[in-house]
Amino acid sequence: MIFSLLVSTSHKLLVSGLLLASSFTLTPANPSLPDNNEPKATTTTTTTSSLKGIDVSRWQKEVDWSLVKESDVSFAFVKATQGDFRLDPYFARNWEETKRHGIKRGAYHFFKPEAPIQGQIDLFLSTVTLEPGDLPPVLDIEVTDAKISSEEMRKSIKVWLEAVTAHYGVKPIIYTGQSFYRRHLKGHFSEYLFWIARYSDNKPEIHHTDSWMFWQYTDKGSVSGINAAVDINFFAGDFETLAQLCLQDNVVAQESPLQQLKHMYPKP
Repeated sequence: MIFSLLVSTSHKLLVSGLLLASSFTLTPANPSLPDNNEPKATTTTTTTSSLKGIDVSRWQKEVDWSLVKESDVSFAFVKATQGDFRLDPYFARNWEETKRHGIKRGAYHFFKPEAPIQGQIDLFLSTVTLEPGDLPPVLDIEVTDAKISSEEMRKSIKVWLEAVTAHYGVKPIIYTGQSFYRRHLKGHFSEYLFWIARYSDNKPEIHHTDSWMFWQYTDKGSVSGINAAVDINFFAGDFETLAQLCLQDNVVAQESPLQQLKHMYPKP
């Protein structure tokens, strides 16, 4: 109980600091990005530079992370798991290579509303080992199931988020698209930071009780070292703010067992 209260209090203080940092005027990390792609907040009490990041999965295949590092990429989210049985075949390589090249790394799970939620929790926890300096886990929520209501889906999402928080000692980030957020998540997860995909000149729009810190502004980006289109993201803050969001030294990293060969890998 004491640990839970400390984690909750730390999160509230962190969110308060991040919200202050998100009162910004962004300078794109990619000089080729047009000025009208700069997300602008309603106030300008604090001015920071945005950081550029990417997210990858099996679709990008083998990434040359040394070249990615030279492309001003500060952070990367890598797909780890999907549903209750599928591992991304490139996760282990991406996870080690991002660390080796000094790129802030985060792991994400692709949520399947029809899959048993405990299975989705177990798969992620048995696959991903987080260390101090790593970004919080991410729950990627972007698909629905006709047989499952939004309310039922949100209950499962909450179960995953709470279980992962208890395991790693840090609250996960929620990734979703702008339209999906409006229809299913708006105003329901105010304790968590959002990462919003919005392929527009306009920054993400969220409920007044919610907070976003990551903006995926394109899924057709080009980055050296990746021979495919890749998602490109902005973090609404500087590197110090990003570091504050990561696992701290006083949070004990959880050890995960070796990945089991019995898991079914996605088809190439």
